[in-house]
This record gives sequence, structure tokens and C-alpha cells, in this order.
Amino acid sequence: MASIFDQALQVAVESTYGTAVSPTRAYEGQSDDWQRDVEFISSQGFRDGMQTTRSDRYDLVSLGATGTVQLDFLNKGMGLILQHALGASVAPAQQGGTAAYLASFSTNDTGPAGSYTWQMLRTDTGGTSRCFTYEGCVATNLSFEAALGSNVNMSITYDAETEQTSTGAATPSYVASSTPFPFTTVAIEIDDSAVTNVTGASIDLDLGMKTDRRFLQGSATKGQPQRASVPAYSGNLTAEFSSLADYNNFVAGASHKVEIIATQGTAISGSYYPYVHITCPAVRFEGSSPVASLDDLTTIELPFTILDNRSDAAVTVATMSTDTSF
Repeated sequence: MASIFDQALQVAVESTYGTAVSPTRAYEGQSDDWQRDVEFISSQGFRDGMQTTRSDRYDLVSLGATGTVQLDFLNKGMGLILQHALGASVAPAQQGGTAAYLASFSTNDTGPAGSYTWQMLRTDTGGTSRCFTYEGCVATNLSFEAALGSNVNMSITYDAETEQTSTGAATPSYVASSTPFPFTTVAIEIDDSAVTNVTGASIDLDLGMKTDRRFLQGSATKGQPQRASVPAYSGNLTAEFSSLADYNNFVAGASHKVEIIATQGTAISGSYYPYVHITCPAVRFEGSSPVASLDDLTTIELPFTILDNRSDAAVTVATMSTDTSF
């Protein structure tokens, strides 16, 4: 008999978009908002004795599904879901003959090209685990957050070709000995210089993917999402107002480099430590003025837009871990 503590979220990379494969890895998802998307099509016309829409003129069309995977960023195993999240990826490369491997994931001009099969195991009130499979999952949005009192958190939103319950559940398999990055491991840099007054940082990446590629082809099956609009990349820093430096970054209107770096304290080997390093080479701060208070220190919000400097990826996520592959 299963309980609510036997619910699980697991995934695998697909070879063909929309063709389900058995999940190979489970993640500690923190929410379940996967939902089937449907459309109801009705027909009404003059007919004697009609009380309301006729039952044989009312159809349901399945449009796929959507869902967001939210989880703490861990020091292992993140490459599997990051490799098709932004657009480009570089497989783990061994560092100095040690057990440390560096991988990177970055934005590009085409967006995500790969797809996933996600499974959500939900337990009903009778104690039976029900397997919901989402095939053809393509990332449409990615976000990161670092906040006081929390671990570094990541969310990936997916568009799925369909939701179905006919595929059997795989046995959840988790990455062993993985740990999160608490807020005490996080550092913020602006223009390669550490700043010490930031209390919160976030990045939100709308990948500009078209998800409603449907055709008059005798079925409701849609095409794989593709980039169809200019991506919208943004972020925000919340900080104590410690000097005019942050305010001047805003009013000057120049581009700045922003980095969010979380590094664990136990080395993999030598000088190689587990980390996640998010780099935005060109951002434009968009405000605001400092805000004073009678019951707190003066603060300043620094929302920013991430731009393309024409020489670097707009956003790069690099990880140092013991993962030898995605």
C-alpha cells in the first residue's frame, strides 16, 4: 500500500519528441502542478425543442499538458535536466586529472531542441500509486532564486505533447550523496567584484517558445515547440542601501556583468569545489531609488534586463561536480 510519502517525480531524455521513454532518474520535486490542457468545442444551431447545448454537439480536444518542476539545486545530477533547458550544453570535462568535472549550459539563438518524458507518481486515497506520464516535454521557462534562509532553488516550466496514464511507472532512482546549496554558500559579483549587501537574487528566463503548433492533419497532436519570439531574460537583486554604487549603476544606464555563485565548503579534490555559477555578461539595471523606513534599514531593489553583448552567451550556468556525464 502506497502513501503520500511514496509520490515521486522522475524523468528521462527522449530520443524522439513525443515518444515516451522509461525514466532513469528521480528528483525531489517540491510541487506538483502538472495539468492536462483541454479545449471544449460546442456547436449550436436552430433546432426545435433545444434546451441547451446538445450532448452530441459537445466535444473535448486534448491540447497537451504543462507543468513546472521546482527543486533545490543539488551538487550532483543536475546536468540531465539542464542539458536541454537553455539551448546549448557542454558535457562534463575532467579537471586536472581529479574527480571534479566541469559542465556548462547556456542560452543560444535557437532555444531548447531536446525533449523529456516526465512521470509524476500520485497516490490516491485508497493507497494505490497512479502513474501520470508527460511525454514530449520541452522547456519554456527557467528560473533561479537565492534568498536568505533558503537553498538555491531552480524551476523549469515545460510544455508537454500529452498526458497519459498507460505507461507503467519506473522505479525511482535518485543520485546518491547529493546535497543542496544553502544561502550561506552564495556570493554575488557585479563587474567581477564581490558585493556584500545583497539579500536576495533571482533570474527568470522566458525562452520565447511557440507551444501551440497544431495543424489540420486529422489529429490533435502538435509539433515540437520552437522559438518564435525574442526571449525575455530578466532578474532582480534586493539589497541594503549601503552606498550610492547600486543607485549609480541604475541611473548611469550602462551594461554590467552579474554573477550568482554558490560554492560548497568541502573540496572534491584540491582546489576544486562543488559549485553552481550563473553568469550574465551584460545586464541593464532598471531601478529603483532607495526606500527608507521607520522600522528597517534603507533598501534598494535592482531589477535588471539581461542583454546580448554579441560575444558571449546571454546566460551561462556552469556546474562543478563529480558527475562524469549528464
